[in-house]
Amino acid sequence: MKTLVYDLEIINCVPGKDKPLDGIKYCQGWGDHAGMGISVIGAFDYSTQRYRVFLEDNFDAFVNLARDSDLLVTFNGIAFDHKVLAACLNFNPILKDYDLLLEMTKAAGVYNAKGFSLDATSRANFKNGKSGDGRLAPINWQEGHRGNVIDYCLEDVRLTKALFDRVKQTGGLRDPRDPSRFLEMRKP
Repeated sequence: MKTLVYDLEIINCVPGKDKPLDGIKYCQGWGDHAGMGISVIGAFDYSTQRYRVFLEDNFDAFVNLARDSDLLVTFNGIAFDHKVLAACLNFNPILKDYDLLLEMTKAAGVYNAKGFSLDATSRANFKNGKSGDGRLAPINWQEGHRGNVIDYCLEDVRLTKALFDRVKQTGGLRDPRDPSRFLEMRKP
């Protein structure tokens, strides 16, 4: 089975409670997927054992790779990444997705993702977490710190891949809200 793990970062900030920053562009809100834009897509291709980076000049290569894959692995892809892909690249891979966040919340028997972040899940399962805060990625991108955003995105891909590998090996993950609890998940 051709499997691809991916994550993306957005160009424009999502407005929040804080005062908007001068010189920084914002989308209209969490429902404005087209207005978010895509700065970078990071991926791990199991068939080549290679990490990949996709920017505006090769987004079509990502779409082709994703279309050719049998399974796309994400963390919150169904609720976020897929919607941004559909709005910005006219591509919606929802039928071949294994969304780790969705599978964990199902296994836990809860309907909201509070406490199930990629950072918390990684810390519960590996004792280390994310390298930064995703809310800063659009700011960094707009300020020209593109290498930092690419590095951040690839680190999220690495963590998502590690969690997916753990599910394949053990049949589940430790609950990030209570690491002593093991969540038995649907095998991919």
